[in-house]
Amino acid sequence: MEARFTLRKIVAGLAHIAEVAAVAEPAEHDQVVVSPHAFDWLRDRYGPQAVVDRTTNAELIAEALAGARYALAHVPGRDRAMRVTLMMIGDSPVDTCDGDIKLAAAEAVAAALGGRMDPAPYLGANGAVFPD
Repeated sequence: MEARFTLRKIVAGLAHIAEVAAVAEPAEHDQVVVSPHAFDWLRDRYGPQAVVDRTTNAELIAEALAGARYALAHVPGRDRAMRVTLMMIGDSPVDTCDGDIKLAAAEAVAAALGGRMDPAPYLGANGAVFPD
């Protein structure tokens, strides 16, 4: 199943913007991978010469992977392993705070799995909160 989650909120005066698209498919064991085209949206937005291999991508990928793994571990009632592919990881150079991509990825993956996380992450006054 495919899902996309767009985070657009203002909390404590700070904008939080992030967008992640994910696809979940049955697999032999839980796995999360990032599509090699996860940042191609930059060319759509800024033109064919846009820089897609940014230095910040590694940090964004790490957050997205962590969010996806959180969702896999916290969506109750799953009866099979899934391979999750993060198809798109979208940020805003000014309005994406630490944890925003992780939160968007967790929500996108939970939706792709057809469930809700328990406990669910949320945005607090100091950013994304992932309760355990």
